[in-house]
This record gives sequence, structure tokens and C-alpha cells, in this order.
Amino acid sequence: MITSETPRQNTPSPTESRANYGFALYLASKTAFVVYLAWAFIPSHWLEYIGLTYLPQKYWAITIPVWVCCVIVVITLLYPAINMLLVPPMNDPRILTDSYARETINEVRPGGIPTVSDLDLSEVCKTLYLDSKDIS
Repeated sequence: MITSETPRQNTPSPTESRANYGFALYLASKTAFVVYLAWAFIPSHWLEYIGLTYLPQKYWAITIPVWVCCVIVVITLLYPAINMLLVPPMNDPRILTDSYARETINEVRPGGIPTVSDLDLSEVCKTLYLDSKDIS
């Protein structure tokens, strides 16, 4: 049986459900931010007067954003630093080859395409950086 429906594709364009969830998250984040600002700036005795007595100390209104900013700065500095430590030095043979490297096979039929292989670094350097008269 042939159906006229097109197969469903994954696209980043907003579908109706994505748009609804996105709008709900937008409203929730704006509401949470307004509540946070109200808690941080309205004096405690006013909040107690309207019945809000079980709130964290005002100390946390400054501590949590500062802590989050510090964590972001540390992560942006620490992640590249760890990656730099994991990279082998430039004179390490692991930079040039690994266990998955394929050696070049020079047997190619006339007019054929050579097999897939890794190029030797010395051959690449000769091709790129030496003049044709220096090779001989």
C-alpha cells in the first residue's frame, strides 16, 4: 500500500509543540527571575508582613550568582588547560603516526587510483617545502 504521507524529518524549525514548550520555558524563566529580584531587593520585614517567612537568607542572593560566575570562569580556563596537558609534545612519535595508520602501497595500475593510505611526513615536507631542483 502506497501512502501519500511524507516521512517525518528531524528539523530544528519550531513545530507547534516546540513553540509551546519554548514559550512556557520563556515565561517560567522570566517569572523566576522576577521572583528572585523581588526576594533579593525587597526588605525581609515586608516579605514577613505578607506571610513569606520561609525564605533563604539574603546572603544567598549574592553568593549563588557569584559562585556560578566563578565556576564558569574556572571551567573556561581549566578545560583548555587540561586539553593542553593531554596533548603529547611536538617531538613525540605519537603525533606522527598511530596504530591505525596505513602504509603507502606503491603498486598502482596504469591509470588507476592509488589505495587509501597515510602519507609519510617526510614526503609531505619534501613536496610542500623543497624546490623541484633540491629534491634530486
